Amino acid sequence: MTDIVRTTPDGYQEIRTGLGWRRVLSPKSTEATTELPVIDIGDTVHPDLECRRAVAKKICAAAERTGFFYIRNHGVPDALIESIFDEAKRFCHELTLEEKMELDTEKHDHYYGYYPIKLNPDQPSGAKLNESINYGYEPSTDPEAADDTNNGDNWWPPEERLPGHQRNVKLFMSEVLQLARRLMRMFALGLDLDEHAFDYLATRPYSILKLAHYPGTIDGSEEPSAIRPHTDYEILTLLLQDHIPSLEVLSNTGQWIQATPIPGTFVVNIGDTMAMLTNGLFVSTMHRVLNTSRRTRYSVPFFLGANQEAVIKALDKYVTPENPAKFQPMTSGEYIRRGLQAVYSKPNTEIVHETIEIKAHW
Repeated sequence: MTDIVRTTPDGYQEIRTGLGWRRVLSPKSTEATTELPVIDIGDTVHPDLECRRAVAKKICAAAERTGFFYIRNHGVPDALIESIFDEAKRFCHELTLEEKMELDTEKHDHYYGYYPIKLNPDQPSGAKLNESINYGYEPSTDPEAADDTNNGDNWWPPEERLPGHQRNVKLFMSEVLQLARRLMRMFALGLDLDEHAFDYLATRPYSILKLAHYPGTIDGSEEPSAIRPHTDYEILTLLLQDHIPSLEVLSNTGQWIQATPIPGTFVVNIGDTMAMLTNGLFVSTMHRVLNTSRRTRYSVPFFLGANQEAVIKALDKYVTPENPAKFQPMTSGEYIRRGLQAVYSKPNTEIVHETIEIKAHW
């Protein structure tokens, strides 16, 4: 974990976040995180502004302290949640590897399509010990779409091979897109901004819905299926877990804590984009997946990115002479592409390693 934890010249330990470093707290500190909060968000649709504001304040407190939290009473129907897990299983097990490789993301201009298990640790992102299919934003799934422009065509499996797959995935995409926008409005309200202050960021979002499969065992490897420690690049992530505990979050105490699956909830985490907008007030927290259960695991994350052309920079209210801007302004599309280039290791694609931090913080 030498790349995740460091010791400063004055002897303090710090942990890496998506954007910069954060001082490690004593486990006895009142601000120490030993478990992730669970927030009931039913009142985010309450007609009374003050009821919505009360929930928003809880959400923003979790975004500042842990960058990770669960939400319940989110409004996504149980039947759709069951359906999207079924579609993940159908895609991974009813199609042959050859059929899935017809949708190989290496051939896509964006980062949609299929990404197989890769055992080679020498590729830029290291070995990838899970498989997934990525689907991007489509206006047909967006009740607020202004036009029919997407961010690149999705590659869907043939209808005759997976009847109803496209329809069911799109129904779920529509629900989580609306839920993610509702959370953005809570971020704004909890930060004492107009409730719709962030709406402009995600009118045609650079979003990805991922159906992920973590096998219980992997042919050719003794390692458990996994994702290396990382942060997410977008505004926020909404994650559905199945019943297999595997997700771990790097606490502000420097310890990994289990994000134990809780039925009826999504896990929400803050992405780098939201950390940039708040000049580091919201924390984009390192996390990883280690499926040591030797049982098959599925997860469904939805990454809400800002519009590709949106310039991401710290809001004026969070930049002062005492707290100058920590990060370089950059378009959302460029920042997310930088991250995805490193993760997906496409051939003939330049990987940018430079940090966007303006200065080191010791």
